[in-house]
Amino acid sequence: MTHADWIFHGGPVHTMDPAQPLSDAVAVAGGRIVAVGADAAQWRGPATEHVDLDGKALLPGFQDAHVHPVAGRLQMLGCDLSGVHSLDEYRSVIGDFARANPAADWIAGAGWYGDVFDGGFPHRSLLDELVPDRPVFLISHDGHGAWVNSRALDLAGITDNTPNPDGGIITRDGAGKATGMLIEHAADLVSSLIPEPDERHIRRALLTAQTYLHSLGVTAWQDAAVGQALGMPDSFEHYLALESEGLLTAAVTGALWWQRDRGLEQIELFKARRERAQGRFRATAVKVMVDGVCENLTAALTRPYQGHPHELGMSLISPEELARITRAVDAEGFDLHLHAVGDQAVRDCIAALQLPEREGWDPRHQIAHLDLVDPADVSRFADTGAIANIQPLWARLDPVLVETKLPYLDEAHQQVHFAFETLRRAGVELAIGSDWPVSSPDPMWGIHTAVNRTAPSGDPHARDRRSQSEPLLPAEAITLGAALAAQTTGAARANRLDGGRGAIRVGMAADLVVLNADPFAVEATALGDISVESTFADGKPVYSRAHNVALPTVLAQ
Repeated sequence: MTHADWIFHGGPVHTMDPAQPLSDAVAVAGGRIVAVGADAAQWRGPATEHVDLDGKALLPGFQDAHVHPVAGRLQMLGCDLSGVHSLDEYRSVIGDFARANPAADWIAGAGWYGDVFDGGFPHRSLLDELVPDRPVFLISHDGHGAWVNSRALDLAGITDNTPNPDGGIITRDGAGKATGMLIEHAADLVSSLIPEPDERHIRRALLTAQTYLHSLGVTAWQDAAVGQALGMPDSFEHYLALESEGLLTAAVTGALWWQRDRGLEQIELFKARRERAQGRFRATAVKVMVDGVCENLTAALTRPYQGHPHELGMSLISPEELARITRAVDAEGFDLHLHAVGDQAVRDCIAALQLPEREGWDPRHQIAHLDLVDPADVSRFADTGAIANIQPLWARLDPVLVETKLPYLDEAHQQVHFAFETLRRAGVELAIGSDWPVSSPDPMWGIHTAVNRTAPSGDPHARDRRSQSEPLLPAEAITLGAALAAQTTGAARANRLDGGRGAIRVGMAADLVVLNADPFAVEATALGDISVESTFADGKPVYSRAHNVALPTVLAQ
């Protein structure tokens, strides 16, 4: 008998396998799980590595069903505002970055939050003061807007009289002057002028993003924007290159970006890409943006925004066109990954997913974000068999929600905010995605908020007492078991990886995470304090708190 490479013992093993949910030992050989429970001891050999959990918990590696790794890491390498949350801190970070990079033609970055600014939107005047001589382009934390200075507006030819582009808004003040806030596709007018990072820079970003995600226990993910999207470079070739060099240690599902200005002919490109991506990186999904976000009034609603009686938001794709897209994409065997925030967008997605069944086709269609779901649509959602791709870290009463979102929503809309338990109870399968860099990719932070409906204590964007103590719609909290399932087996299904990953079961890939505490043994309010001790992908260690995995020197420089 082949001996085990690893045997884990001495702590609780939460398998996420309903047939054997709890065990106390696991044996791994050749990158696969070969025994769970008492049988693990039989695989002991002279070269077997023994991991004494010492009471710590072993779980399947976490999976992220909606993430943007390249954007996340490029943000961290640029003018990164994601770690601070005040106007003075923004001023300091932007000024310091500009001074530290005098040769940079552009000052580019991301991560600002609207609640920091009066009225929820920034103004170019601060950027003009800090960086008067070079263009500045800073993407909002949610990716649906950009803050630019006057130099950037001039280079893009944007004046006070420039009409709004299709699918975008050039924000203007009461006098009709452009403020430097560009919403949705209006940001493309400036981002298209910024030179794309070179190949080395992109590959470094992707590889360091992988290391970061491994440090959080994430062993697989769905990249929710593979293609020229959101002002970010196309990551497709870079995934293939890293895999060919043996550097891609995660299992990755690519959601190929649907270009609004192109038609059904782009499906042929998607098919060609799917044919080329058949290894650790697979391009099996198609991402379609249906609306925007509530904070800038671009999420598509069934009723007008409060204070804006004629504003229903923005449907980036008409219901008729969306139905044509979903039918064509489904017919070619791709999974649909639909961005829908507002309840009208969700309703349009549900209608578009009323698709004919085909023998042998097991679709993993999903609707992502789901900030607002009309109660009348919940059962119809369940009937489609689509997955609810949720971002639980958003479901708390933080300043962003309280100050820049809730004021725009009527009472009825506020009462259906992030209705996770309602969806789950109706039979809708849940999968958790972080949407990093929109929010932290730390799975335990997301699980904490899914269970408590409050913010974890370490989140820099929820320092106020209310965020951490007063739950948002507590009846919509889900159980710890449901949250862990959504971050493992549910996400694996959404990622079309459930055939071999997502649970601790004999024959499955040995994607594993060791946590420093058992989630089922701590108070619910302490879930966000749990951290990762080590991570294994296909039976190989890819992160250790004691010995952090270093990057290859050639790519780390």
